[in-house]
Amino acid sequence: MNALEVADLIECFLEGKSLHPAEWNEFVDVSQHDKKVDVYRKRCDELDPLVNRPGDMDPTAVAELRSMVNELRETNI
Repeated sequence: MNALEVADLIECFLEGKSLHPAEWNEFVDVSQHDKKVDVYRKRCDELDPLVNRPGDMDPTAVAELRSMVNELRETNI
């Protein structure tokens, strides 16, 4: 995946609009070929227990994910 695809995936997950139920899990579990993009994947994996759970998502984790979306779109690594 490239940076813009990861940004879109994170945003869709946060909005509950993933393409399929396992899309987020597949992303956080599978290393990316692009090492710069994989850094973001690893950050998402660390935040996963705070956002991919029953009930409300942790607001601090959501804010970090939204920040990552902005970074990915601005830098387009």
